[in-house]
Amino acid sequence: MHPPAKASTGRPKVQAGQRNDALANLADLLRTLRDQHRTNNSRLEARTGFKRQQISRAVNGQEIPSADLADALDTALAAAGAIRRLRDEAVREKRARDLGLDPSRQEEPVDANRRQAFELAAASLVAAQMYREWTSSAPDVLTLDEIDDAINAHTVAFTVEPHQRLAPKVWKTWKSAHHHLMNGSGRARPQTRLTVAAGYASYMLSRLSFNLGDTLASRRFIRLAEDHASQTDDVVLTASVGEMVTTLAFYGRRYQEAAVSARKTAVVADNPYTRARIASYEARALGALGDVEGTRAALNRMRTSVTDLPLQPGISPFGPAAAEMMYAGVLTRIGGGVEAEPIARAALAAYEGGQAGGFEDYGHALLALAASLTAREQPEIDEAATMAGKVVDMLDTRPTASVSDRVAEIAIAFTGHPTVEPVRDFWDRWQARPRLELTTGQA
Repeated sequence: MHPPAKASTGRPKVQAGQRNDALANLADLLRTLRDQHRTNNSRLEARTGFKRQQISRAVNGQEIPSADLADALDTALAAAGAIRRLRDEAVREKRARDLGLDPSRQEEPVDANRRQAFELAAASLVAAQMYREWTSSAPDVLTLDEIDDAINAHTVAFTVEPHQRLAPKVWKTWKSAHHHLMNGSGRARPQTRLTVAAGYASYMLSRLSFNLGDTLASRRFIRLAEDHASQTDDVVLTASVGEMVTTLAFYGRRYQEAAVSARKTAVVADNPYTRARIASYEARALGALGDVEGTRAALNRMRTSVTDLPLQPGISPFGPAAAEMMYAGVLTRIGGGVEAEPIARAALAAYEGGQAGGFEDYGHALLALAASLTAREQPEIDEAATMAGKVVDMLDTRPTASVSDRVAEIAIAFTGHPTVEPVRDFWDRWQARPRLELTTGQA
């Protein structure tokens, strides 16, 4: 016999018809976690001590749960604080709308200390649980086509849409693909298509999580993508997984591991679409290790592998401008700033002239030039700081952890020049803006 159910106090009432995106996301998360734990509202009543009706209203998105109920559900559903954070976000959104404000118009910047309504960390928990329960499936052809279309749409949006807006869309596709994997009949052909789609959705969520600063969520998603890739013969998916594994190692400062991972990927998943970018990531890691000969050899392999193949799901395209941007940036890691400068300027001109695109690569093109101006005996601090300042402006609306990390590396060169006006301007803007910080959790 369990204790009498608690009365939940302080529940913010949402007016009928009032929009609350965070509450909708919270309800979606609660339903998903409840299903994954194979429980129901009555059992949650017994576990939390709160009335089933209160739990039902929260699960159905009819009412923002109290802080106490959110904490109790967090514990019961092992959500690691995600339920409470979404609940608090729903309260803030309600207050804003009560004042006549539209939170959806408050686009970026994103504060790393203020979680967005959509929680990648919570999503990764569901991914880990679904991974353990994964079975076979076979939906109809129309459903498969719709999932494939969604993956292709996300691929097109990946380099242009702010990642904090794209993440919920990819999550929706991820859930659809995995739902059909878990509940279908398992015929071979649709099973393979679903596995590939689920793999790409998992890869995208890993990359989005990383770019938004959550490496723990990124690692969870990429391990799931890796499992999907191992069950297909999709070489681009396998290479894309390898790209994220080496990226996580590199930005975790595990440069030897990053180099080995890139080299392994080049062997097991070699193909024209990903070959150049994978070689560039090996060069980047070797450059950080100070291996000048190995770095230049990898850079040469990268240059000879560049193609203009059409956009595909997975790794972003790696055309001539991206290759030259990477070439210049890696040269600066081995002291080749003077050699890198004209290469960096040509790459940047291609991005600014519209011959190449993608905000993340554009940010790195700006930083390749900045690095080339500092990695030399007589650094040109003024222009380098100006380039870095442009990147800060970009990060305010399109935060990307890899770009933020590189800014911090290059900014070390500015510390001895506090009176230079562009340096002062850079520091004012850099220190004032909310910054993403890479987490260091291990999956």
